[in-house]
Amino acid sequence: VIRHLIESFSEVDIECLLILLSHCGRSLRSDDPLALKEIVLLVQKKKAQDTKLMSSSRAEYMISAIMDLKNNRRKKQDTVFSEKASKFRKLLGRIKSSAAKSGASKTSSESSLRISLQDILNAETKGRWWKVGASWVGNQYRFTDAPQVEGNNEENTTALSKTEAEHGEDEYLLKIASKLRMNTDRKRAIFCIIMGGTDCEDTFEKLCKSSMLQNKSERDAIRVLMECCGHEKSYNKFYGHLAARICEYQPQSKFSLQLAYWDTFKQFDSMGARKVANLAKLLFHLVITHQTLKILPVIKTIDIPDEDTDENTLIFLTILFSSILDHFEDPAEAKALFARHISQRSDDDETEGDQDEGIRAGLLVFFMETLKSSPKNTKGSRFRKNFKAIVKELDTDGFEGMF
Repeated sequence: VIRHLIESFSEVDIECLLILLSHCGRSLRSDDPLALKEIVLLVQKKKAQDTKLMSSSRAEYMISAIMDLKNNRRKKQDTVFSEKASKFRKLLGRIKSSAAKSGASKTSSESSLRISLQDILNAETKGRWWKVGASWVGNQYRFTDAPQVEGNNEENTTALSKTEAEHGEDEYLLKIASKLRMNTDRKRAIFCIIMGGTDCEDTFEKLCKSSMLQNKSERDAIRVLMECCGHEKSYNKFYGHLAARICEYQPQSKFSLQLAYWDTFKQFDSMGARKVANLAKLLFHLVITHQTLKILPVIKTIDIPDEDTDENTLIFLTILFSSILDHFEDPAEAKALFARHISQRSDDDETEGDQDEGIRAGLLVFFMETLKSSPKNTKGSRFRKNFKAIVKELDTDGFEGMF
């Protein structure tokens, strides 16, 4: 802030500098003496460049105040200001620690909103990303009396049209968010970030900056991501890359994804086939391409051998496993997805082991009843080789003789 004021160095900037130095100068000298030295050099350079402005009484007073600060000459009011600054520091520290204890963030630093000085200075031209819908509407000359330069009319018109388009896009995204029942400000903000991002990394950075990957916000981010993926006309790999990036940054998001899929399975009867297909391809992407999730723990809540299995569940499982059977060139890799993990189990783990065997038995039935009759299951095909390898891994009753 001080460097910015020294660069412009108008009369108003000089007054602001005096106020800042009187309140924060002592803290700056103790916390960052190198920064204070740099500020002194900048002022001396500015003094040499603009002698008229420096001849004013306020400018001379400011220079003397900086030199007193540099030479550690104290005044009575310095003690008062330093006491006030220490009180405010303690107050801010208590706010951060209470936010961390209440679960708003893991640490006190994560509860702080990461707004930079440039974000504040450019708020009128680039909008306020930390507020939902607070985008720029093209009135960058609202606070200035200077007319536009004629030579820049074309550039100004282009910039204006771009920003108006961005504002219109924000309004459009908020309308879609309402249609998709994004019923909280947090969900609407996450939706606008995901749908308005230029690429995966840009979207991820915006989610981090707006603290949308912390605690409860992280769960909402995962569910909004899956909702966006489901409503695409065809599957977009962007969502798989973004979900994997989030899980890489925050490993507990893997369990949030798993929970979100479990909730999705309960709602299959009210979903469209396109949404089910997109979510199946998203799970394939996360399990195979990024190896973010394990397939058996995710699908264990589906009653696979159930005679009353609805159509959407069959669509989901068929697309998921057909994609897996088509993917691997080496059948051993496909077999490894369903391999038993041999370990010493305690009595408490027996129930979990029984559940795993139940899932494997259900999958075997599904493979033999549904996927065996797939048109892709032709002699010598990759599908057939992977199919045989997986069935042999799942088989406990000699099904492999049926080939």
